[in-house]
Amino acid sequence: MTPKDTSEPGHLPAPVGPPPVAPPPGGLLHLILQHRFLIVSLVVVLFLGVLFAWGGRRRVSTPPKPVESSVAAAPQGEATPTVSKEPELKPLMPALPMGAREAGSPATSAPSGTREPTLAPAPSKAGPSHVPPAPAVVTPPREPVKGEIFTQALIKIMDDQINKPWFGWRANTIVFGKMGLTDNVNNLQLGVLEVARRTVVVLNEHMTRFATTEAYNPRVNEAMNFFMVSPDKYWFPSASGKYREAAQDLEKYIDGLKAGRARFYSRVDYLIALLSNYKDLLGSSFYNLLKDTEADGQPVSWFMTDDYFYYSQGIALAMAEMLEAVSKEFHQEFQKKNSHKLLDDALRALHAAAHLEPWVVTNGAKDGILANHRANMSTYIGEAEHVISTLMSQLATN
Repeated sequence: MTPKDTSEPGHLPAPVGPPPVAPPPGGLLHLILQHRFLIVSLVVVLFLGVLFAWGGRRRVSTPPKPVESSVAAAPQGEATPTVSKEPELKPLMPALPMGAREAGSPATSAPSGTREPTLAPAPSKAGPSHVPPAPAVVTPPREPVKGEIFTQALIKIMDDQINKPWFGWRANTIVFGKMGLTDNVNNLQLGVLEVARRTVVVLNEHMTRFATTEAYNPRVNEAMNFFMVSPDKYWFPSASGKYREAAQDLEKYIDGLKAGRARFYSRVDYLIALLSNYKDLLGSSFYNLLKDTEADGQPVSWFMTDDYFYYSQGIALAMAEMLEAVSKEFHQEFQKKNSHKLLDDALRALHAAAHLEPWVVTNGAKDGILANHRANMSTYIGEAEHVISTLMSQLATN
């Protein structure tokens, strides 16, 4: 409040505010200083853009080479033609008229008395930009040697039980074998092992020798001994380890067959010997499936019912595999005797037995409410035994 200010009586003097602040210096200079970092960044980006644009124009102005353009034009995944980088040689002949070029007429011969050098025509530029790939050479499948299919089937039935299932071979494991926690799988594997043993004995005694005076094949003989190891041996030696060694010996026997160092004789009498072993095995299994009492006179318990069931199923599973190989190895023998129908009937019964999958194996009475799964299995096992016996009789006839 200045001394010159006068106020009316009864009114207070009005306060005077602060002096006005001068506005900041405006103009372009202030804007540039405030946004200098953004402007510098834009200038750098524009400078780099100009450099890239200038380089792109220079590359476009340069004419592309024929080789590089043809390679770049080929789509991905297709073969590109191989174009020589040597300069293209043009024929020393007068140019043809445009009409002759369009009509595709052949080149006219040179005038008589002059001989022009004959040059290879340049590759046509009007053709496709890529050369179609050459057709793949299909190699025909190798014809298996005699005995290879049979031996491979023998290896497979044991390999499926040793290396394919969980925990491998169960009979010699401490938890699953000794304590019997998985007795169903254990008995199925024992049935497969019994078929493998009977088969390798016939292979060693008969099919690898033409007569009794011929020496045993060392690989097959060793495999037979390894298969005879007790299935519950855990160590010294391990059953599963010896069975794997037996499979390796049989693989080496197959290599000998391919190289001509080993023999396999598909004679009818050897086939009858194999079928005789299978028939005896099926007969024993059929008896266990139908009996009501054990050898000591006690009735068959429910705990033994599933053991007999799965043991027979293992026999059916392995024997079906081997008979399928037999049908290929002894095809000519079956054809001469017209016995394929009997073999197919045996395979059908064995496959049916191998695919029975009850939730619980029960031992009901033959006319009771509960199923008697042993009797159901015995139907197919008995049928296979009867058909194999008939097949043996037919093969033995002249």
